[in-house]
Amino acid sequence: MTDEVLETEDSLNLDEDQDSKNLDEDQDSNLDNDTTDNSNEELTKAQEIAKNQRIRAEKAEKELKALKAQPAKTETETPKKEIEGLSLRDVRALQDVHDDDVETITDWAKFKGITIAEAKKSPHIQTLLKTSQEERASAQVANTSTNKRSTNKLSDETLLEDFSKLKVPEDDEGIRKLAEAQMARKRAMLKN
Repeated sequence: MTDEVLETEDSLNLDEDQDSKNLDEDQDSNLDNDTTDNSNEELTKAQEIAKNQRIRAEKAEKELKALKAQPAKTETETPKKEIEGLSLRDVRALQDVHDDDVETITDWAKFKGITIAEAKKSPHIQTLLKTSQEERASAQVANTSTNKRSTNKLSDETLLEDFSKLKVPEDDEGIRKLAEAQMARKRAMLKN
């Protein structure tokens, strides 16, 4: 019986060894498959990233070329400087026009579809410019009159004299000033 038991044990041990060897081989093959799958995935990701970067670089180069080409075209097409929508010729034509009249002239030029220099020479605008210049001159003369107007502010003494003549201020501020002037006079009398 011992022989049979020994044989059974040996066969069981052999089976276990074979099972463990098979298991180890399966695990090794799975690891190899996993690493090859991971490396394949990483490789495809790297290739995809490289492709995207190449596309971005090509796109950026095209945009850069387009931007470099645009300023060269605009410089050759319009050599005049633009100042707030006005060309250098327009600015020169408007140099002797008052600031208030510039908008009128530019609006007239746009309305008629002519240059600002031509609009400035038109009889309608010439008449308008002369009229507005005369109005500004007369307004300036009216503001610089030689006689100065007196202020409506009354001194304390004037208020008290008028009050003694029975002239009372009509507004609240005048009455308040009169009361303050009377109190100031009484304080001055008490100090003396």
